[in-house]
Amino acid sequence: MKRMEGSITQPDHRAGARILVVDDNPSIHRDFELVLLGNAEDAGLEAAERQMYGKAAAPAVLKPAYTVDHALSGIEGVEKVKQALAEERPYQMAFVDIRMPGIDGVETIQRIWERDSRIQVVICTAFSDYSWEDLVRRWGQTDNLLVLKKPFDNIEVTLLASTLTEKWFLARQAALKQEEMERLVARRTQKLLELQQHDLPAEALPPAGPDGPIASEELPLVLLVENDTKVSSQISQGLGGAYRVIEARDGEEGLRQARETVPDLVVTELTLPGLDGLGLCRGLKRAELTSHIPVIVLAAHAREDSQMRALEAGADHYLAKPVSLPLLKARVDELLLARSKGHERLGPESTLPPCNLAANQADAQFLRRAIETVDRHLSDFEFDVEALAKKVAVSRRQLFRKLKAVTGGTPNALIRAMRLKRAEQLLKESQMTVTEITYAVGFSDLKHFRSVFQEQFGVLPGEYARKAHAGGIR
Repeated sequence: MKRMEGSITQPDHRAGARILVVDDNPSIHRDFELVLLGNAEDAGLEAAERQMYGKAAAPAVLKPAYTVDHALSGIEGVEKVKQALAEERPYQMAFVDIRMPGIDGVETIQRIWERDSRIQVVICTAFSDYSWEDLVRRWGQTDNLLVLKKPFDNIEVTLLASTLTEKWFLARQAALKQEEMERLVARRTQKLLELQQHDLPAEALPPAGPDGPIASEELPLVLLVENDTKVSSQISQGLGGAYRVIEARDGEEGLRQARETVPDLVVTELTLPGLDGLGLCRGLKRAELTSHIPVIVLAAHAREDSQMRALEAGADHYLAKPVSLPLLKARVDELLLARSKGHERLGPESTLPPCNLAANQADAQFLRRAIETVDRHLSDFEFDVEALAKKVAVSRRQLFRKLKAVTGGTPNALIRAMRLKRAEQLLKESQMTVTEITYAVGFSDLKHFRSVFQEQFGVLPGEYARKAHAGGIR
């Protein structure tokens, strides 16, 4: 790296931003530490600065407080991202070398984004292995990626680190604010609708549930990705009576909407501008948040090779155009019915094994993270759906729709089920009092705990404990 003279006045940066450096060259890691870490010293550099500037201190670059982790291969980098998510300490950005043994930088970034799509990434390269057009074709237009040519200046790295980590935090703040506003609007809208339908005073309406207002009573959400407005209008009208339909005109917009709304099903045209239907399908199936979503691909021909490519990309059904609306609706009904029949309801009687509840590895990974997160916070009576969403790095709406789709249960049901399951275990195996167990599993009110425990198990917790210790319950 070339060293540049000068000074920068940095804005107040959030302490504790985490940066991952993925490069097979150990000396590059040392260079990044010298630039990014305020306590990294280099004796040779210090001597050169004293010779140039005399005894006075050289112009300083004020550095925010970062945690910098290192990986010497793409596989190691992906594992570190996975581990950071499991520990609820996600990385804000990553510097990734383009040329590495094993999986190269582009494949490394693909796998990183499959686990955490929010990470800001800088590709570091001295070569032209991939053009920007190649990267756009692979990922679509994204604002999470920059290219940095080697050799690069210290000041470039410093500015990128400061700007992109701040961008990560601001984007997260904005998402939480938007989610809060959407929730408030939804509650207000529902209250107005009920007032109109029943002519009730506002105080007579029940409050919104812990998972959001009547979320479980909504019609299934279908995302239609079709660039022909005439066709999309026909399909929307054909499905509109039984489903809520939202539309996108190209694959990139479809992928963005799918990540934001987590629909129950996606119907996509095969031939789309930019990211085509197969690329959209692959993107959905690879991402943890959308991996469960069934996809129906529509094409203007019924060639066997096209059907095979669609199925290999992860599509659940392939229909030829012109589309028969009754057949399309039957396929949508069939896929969603199959999913609902496969749901295992969340409850204390279940051991909640993620791999058994999930249809694929990405779903199992998401469930495992959610369950492990709840387990770590069982004794915290303030830990709720909002807190769980923040810990697994999704919005409240995304968490609700993901868990509802994969398990048939709500986030609140998951938290309550795990608390009651732990309470049952403690009543069986420990000598703790009912009051102690109440607080140990995150209930703040003894009366409420007794009520929900009896509702689930048919007896009060004290009686359950006596029967268990007497050998009457196994």
